[in-house]
Amino acid sequence: MDIEEFLEMPSEGRWRQEIDAGWAGPDGSSSSTDHMMGVRIGIADPGYAYHKYPANLHDYRYQLGRRFKLSSEFRKRADIEYRERCIEYIDRRLDGKIMTGIGITRAWFRYYILRLFGGTAWRS
Repeated sequence: MDIEEFLEMPSEGRWRQEIDAGWAGPDGSSSSTDHMMGVRIGIADPGYAYHKYPANLHDYRYQLGRRFKLSSEFRKRADIEYRERCIEYIDRRLDGKIMTGIGITRAWFRYYILRLFGGTAWRS
């Protein structure tokens, strides 16, 4: 698997393959709740209907990393994509510079938490 394939939006079939392989689906392990500044970024549900949420997509990518024993460069890209998608969601849904700025700061903070503590989730 190369980095481009890893970062692709999963098809429903690919998502279900991971469920069938034993993945329980997104569980909120992206060092976050399902909301950031009131903006939904994830939901702990294995359904494909929620695959585009940043936290769900991040959990899916960590599943790929564990299953295929991918290198730490893949993990770093998953974390960056999580941060960028959270910022995108916040920027589209929040109004005002202050609230948006706080939300973006929180996205960066969660990114740093993932970088510091996400290694065990990537390997286990």
